[in-house]
Amino acid sequence: MAEMEKTYEKVVESIKNQVMDGTLVPGSKLPTERTLAKELDVSRNSVREGLRVLQNIGIISSQQGSGNYISLNFDQKMTEVLSFMYFLKGIDETQVTEFRWIIEEAALRYAVIRATAEEKKGLLESLAGLESATSEAERIQWDQQIHARIVQASHNDFLIANYNAFTSFMDEYIKSMRQRIIRGLESNNMLEVAHHEMVYGILNEDIQLSMHGLRDHFGYIEKYRA
Repeated sequence: MAEMEKTYEKVVESIKNQVMDGTLVPGSKLPTERTLAKELDVSRNSVREGLRVLQNIGIISSQQGSGNYISLNFDQKMTEVLSFMYFLKGIDETQVTEFRWIIEEAALRYAVIRATAEEKKGLLESLAGLESATSEAERIQWDQQIHARIVQASHNDFLIANYNAFTSFMDEYIKSMRQRIIRGLESNNMLEVAHHEMVYGILNEDIQLSMHGLRDHFGYIEKYRA
């Protein structure tokens, strides 16, 4: 046991280094446990423990009968961390809203200058869906899609990963907050106006218009989330 506790870190470090130097990329298949044990001069138990650690933090995924692959799938792990922080540290909804603002403001600024023609087309489709929605469920769906597409258009992987984890956390643990906001705005077309400004600011590369829409959007969140 002591040997395994000491040497499984060698497995973790070896794979980490290969990811960092580009030898292993998402989709790369790892050598077998036997091969890794031989290459690193450790026991197969240590290899298994090292692989388990990497799987737990989202670096690799295991496919039954096929082996282990580099996945770099952090979204679920980040969501779990956020949920523990929320419950254990007693984080309130004000801090949740502040964090969302930080992510979305940065993403919007980059989307204005980086969005592709295809991404702009997708944003227009989502905006049309929001404006024609006839139910709360539809409005939530199109609202989420617009924000997700804006973040994707930032082309910043760190922002995208944090946003994906954050929205998963909100959907799972504080969905009621989102529902209160949508219900409060249900008879208020200002939600559509705010999203219209955000989207058309991106289409026209007008950061001031986009930011005006985002500020209004978050103003409505503050008004109706209580």
